[in-house]
Amino acid sequence: MNFVCALLPEAIPLIEDLDLQKQRLVSPFALFKNESHQLVVSGMGKQNIATAIGFLHGIAPNKHTPWLNFGLAGHGNAPLGTACQIIKCTDTTTQKSFYPPPIFSTQLTKTILHTCDQPSIEYQAETAYDMEGSAFFETATRFCPRELVQSVKIISDNPESPLSHFDKSKVSSLITPSIPIVKKLIEEMEIITEELTPPLELESTFQEITRQYSLTETQVHQVSKMIRQAHLLELPLSEILTLFKNSSNIKSALSLSNQLLEERKIFP
Repeated sequence: MNFVCALLPEAIPLIEDLDLQKQRLVSPFALFKNESHQLVVSGMGKQNIATAIGFLHGIAPNKHTPWLNFGLAGHGNAPLGTACQIIKCTDTTTQKSFYPPPIFSTQLTKTILHTCDQPSIEYQAETAYDMEGSAFFETATRFCPRELVQSVKIISDNPESPLSHFDKSKVSSLITPSIPIVKKLIEEMEIITEELTPPLELESTFQEITRQYSLTETQVHQVSKMIRQAHLLELPLSEILTLFKNSSNIKSALSLSNQLLEERKIFP
């Protein structure tokens, strides 16, 4: 699982709880890892977080790895220290919005998020504020399904305790109490990842076909769908591979494969 935090103090409670180890790399970003998790500290701002996500994906380019943006945010009315799961994120400059699917059952408070180019001193009720969220969603969803791209913000300031009064030494004490409930979300995301990850046989069959044929984007989707259907219908994938190897072109192979699948539905 991939974690992205803007600042190191925001990341430290998660680093310590998951026992992540700092990696010695020549890199503009600090990277921490264990066997199943990696965390990058991006720096503040949309450009930094977009670049950090690309860096992290380049290290382990798996399209089914979940992503979690974790850090502090201001809020119009939530108490300090509240852990909020983002259900909508809007970039206040471009007005582009992102909607991470709320499919998880954790008891995190749900809120919308406004991503601003500068720290916000205006607070609206039921709204959180940060400087990275929209770029996180826009970039991370290029690399995996939207369900696996989520954001949790711990509230650091609100109208009663504005950003100008924020004490940076209290970052850890604000975040640490929420780590257990955040870990429940992490566990659910990892379970979903296992469900979405195709069996190795499906992936190897797809790779074998793409080595034989040069596919258009549409054909990539058609082949993937056909392989999944064959798997669900318990049609041996070796038959599919044989059919593709003996076909003169990709259109003929897809047509014959779909015919074979239809026959399987009628005569299982």
